[in-house]
Amino acid sequence: MPAANVTSLNEQLNTLGIRGYLQQHQDKGLLRVLTCGSVDDGKSTLIGRLLHDSQQLYDDQLDALKRDHKGRNSEGELELAMLVDGLQAEREQGITIDVAYRYFSTTERKFILADT
Repeated sequence: MPAANVTSLNEQLNTLGIRGYLQQHQDKGLLRVLTCGSVDDGKSTLIGRLLHDSQQLYDDQLDALKRDHKGRNSEGELELAMLVDGLQAEREQGITIDVAYRYFSTTERKFILADT
């Protein structure tokens, strides 16, 4: 299977504009992905990694993640689970409390990721 042609959201919006972006993505197929597993199995981290590595984050999301990481005096890699775990209690406890949905697309398909 060939690698998906991934372009960052900012590049797509700058090139196509809002209307062009919406028109281009209107007829794409949709794939829904649900994560499930035990506590601390890495479900949120997996979704965060998918979003990060596929360049499907806005600059302000990545900046906020870096600020949060620096504010925690953390060392090492960014805590990508924080891209999905938005509730304060989730961040403090390091667990997902509420279902979170994230949307992104490639040139071929749209995706909905559900973090449970």
